[in-house]
Amino acid sequence: MRILHTGDWHLGHTLREHTRAAEHAVFLDWLVSTCGERQVDALLIAGDVFETANPPPYAQRLWFDFLGQLKRACPRIQVVVIAGNHDGSSRLCAPAELLAALDVRIVGTLQRTASGRPLVEPLLIPLRDRDGVVAALCVAIPFLRSIDVVAALPAVPVAAVDGELLLPRPGELPGGKADAADPVLAGMRLLHDELFAAARAQLRPGQALVAMAHGYLVGGALSELSERKVLGGNQHALPLDLFPDDCAYVALGHLHRPQALAGREHVRYCGSPLPLAMPERGYRHQVAFADLAAGRLLKTWVKNTPRPVPLLRLPEHGELDPEAALLQCAALPPRDPAQPEELRPLLEVAVRLRQPAPGIGERIAAALADKAARLVHIDVVRAGSGAPLAGAEPGPALARLSPEQVFVRRYQKDHDGAPTPELLAAFRELHEQVEHEAGR
Repeated sequence: MRILHTGDWHLGHTLREHTRAAEHAVFLDWLVSTCGERQVDALLIAGDVFETANPPPYAQRLWFDFLGQLKRACPRIQVVVIAGNHDGSSRLCAPAELLAALDVRIVGTLQRTASGRPLVEPLLIPLRDRDGVVAALCVAIPFLRSIDVVAALPAVPVAAVDGELLLPRPGELPGGKADAADPVLAGMRLLHDELFAAARAQLRPGQALVAMAHGYLVGGALSELSERKVLGGNQHALPLDLFPDDCAYVALGHLHRPQALAGREHVRYCGSPLPLAMPERGYRHQVAFADLAAGRLLKTWVKNTPRPVPLLRLPEHGELDPEAALLQCAALPPRDPAQPEELRPLLEVAVRLRQPAPGIGERIAAALADKAARLVHIDVVRAGSGAPLAGAEPGPALARLSPEQVFVRRYQKDHDGAPTPELLAAFRELHEQVEHEAGR
């Protein structure tokens, strides 16, 4: 059987004020075609379908339109979806019973029995090959909050205030494993052990064990501007050995850079299908495939996703002085009236200010008014020392400085050199005016 692994779509995402709806629509149309052309049997979506817990109506429409088109193009395909940390699990799961009739399974939360035991069965999903035979069993683990994970630990006092977990002290934790001192990792390990034990009990000869999860695993490369650190951040990076060696494939979501972990081609982040922040413009965004037969992995491979809207930066690396930035903006291609607004390139301009440059933002925006690129952001980098105004001295030092000394230090913090005589004269005139007004 063939699995296609994707995730981190973030439908409803905007880059500053620019919607990405048209780009997502291109990707989803491409994904429908790819599933048909590549004869995909199961589509695994590893979380963060939406950008927010309450996505805008157009984002929900993209989602449901996609599912309808997919089932019309590929009637036999199975779809398995887990909630990510951006998704609102209740909203994602609201139509779950209806979508189950279309072979779309959504796992939004970890349910528990009245006694607190995790309900394992909803997380174990059989996957069928093109002949309709169960060829794999997917352990589908949605994003779990810290308090959900720690609840798996026996006899551990757990409390929460305003939704924030109050962790017990290490001495209060059971167990003798290396991570027993961390209740989040200890709870996650117990939960994974139970899930995979239950999965193995259901596996039949010739069936592969597949896992899907959403979180930050040790060794994964983060995109700092668009990925929220989950489960407490790097201190709760999940260890790779949570996923046992008998997993034929592990489909991960959360990190936007596609990558295999620790040289294991079968443990993989598919990455996001399009760049969600300017630093991600250099990623090779893709979906991943896993081919399975006789209970084992035959191969993994990837296919790059389309990028209908280029993300540009002036300059590609570093920053430009203001006049150089204006010249390069003026040299950009003019706008093509036939090109749809939502498919025009997105542009970030990086400027280094060695001296004050009042109005530089307005001048750059004006230079781009009739250009093909849409201005996303002006990244201003100041060339000063960045030193604190009072130096390393204790608090009263700033109070001992004259207003003019504070002004000069503030200037040097942001800019090269000292203020010009004209600027100092203007400051002194304003200062005298303020003192005169105060003395009235």
